[in-house]
Amino acid sequence: MSILGDLTPADFLSRVWQRETLMLQGALPDYVSAISPEQLAGLSLDSEVESRLIRKQDTDWLLQHGPFEEATFLDLPDRDWTLLVQAVDLWVDEVSSLFEAFDFLPRWRFDDIMVSYATPGGGAGPHFDQYDVFLVQVTGERHWRLGGEVDDDTQLVEGSEMRLVWSFEEHESWVMKPGDVLYVPPGVIHWGEAVTESLTYSVGFRSPSFSDMLGDLAIELMAQGRDGVYRDPTLLPSDDGLQISDAVVEEVQAQLRAIVDDPELVADWFARFMTQPRYPEAVEVTDEKRVARTRWGTYENGERVDE
Repeated sequence: MSILGDLTPADFLSRVWQRETLMLQGALPDYVSAISPEQLAGLSLDSEVESRLIRKQDTDWLLQHGPFEEATFLDLPDRDWTLLVQAVDLWVDEVSSLFEAFDFLPRWRFDDIMVSYATPGGGAGPHFDQYDVFLVQVTGERHWRLGGEVDDDTQLVEGSEMRLVWSFEEHESWVMKPGDVLYVPPGVIHWGEAVTESLTYSVGFRSPSFSDMLGDLAIELMAQGRDGVYRDPTLLPSDDGLQISDAVVEEVQAQLRAIVDDPELVADWFARFMTQPRYPEAVEVTDEKRVARTRWGTYENGERVDE
């Protein structure tokens, strides 16, 4: 199955991917949820499953992390809350088949399929994510409002774990029905609120930060015994013993560049990095398997497997 309709994968990747939002109405008209709201709630009782409960209270959104107790759901009102469970594809095999609809994208870029159940009025407030996501409306209806991209002037709600923004200016709006798919690139403010009881699947993609990548690369260099040390350029006498000269800065840049100028080293590290399991401690239970290939080797769950 494909979600793009008349849009070719090449067109989507060159014009839309990580550039702009895209609504695909009726893209998955026959898709049936592999999990019920009751089963989703059951998963959230498990300590190995990552889950969150968000309740709207006036103009605030209150976040609570799982695992939950059955009594938690018995005490909830009829509206204004949503349950989100991460990586449901690892716990319910049938959910992972949804990845097939996105086979025009590299499989090693996939992160997980999050499933959210929402009562009328339930949602996570106006927020943004730093990763690509396809929002698949599976049951019920949800009103999505899209704002602009975050920038240095965007004010965040202090102390919020959900990247909530203080003010929201609507640019686009849709009421999504079953089968509709909405693509949201990184950094775009969005706000979804259930119109009716609904299930939404969020197909998310791995988008590590530069700091995460540099930190992991440093660890990999040390593990491989390739951790060199800084060397000075030709130094000149200086009247200012505190000054770091432009020549020193340029030498530091050159030494760091020399590391990443080795394509085999970078490919080996990046393949290991991007195939690390989401939940390493639960691999035996989830049978999580992440695979990638470079022209030098094949990798699975952070390890090279063809040596």
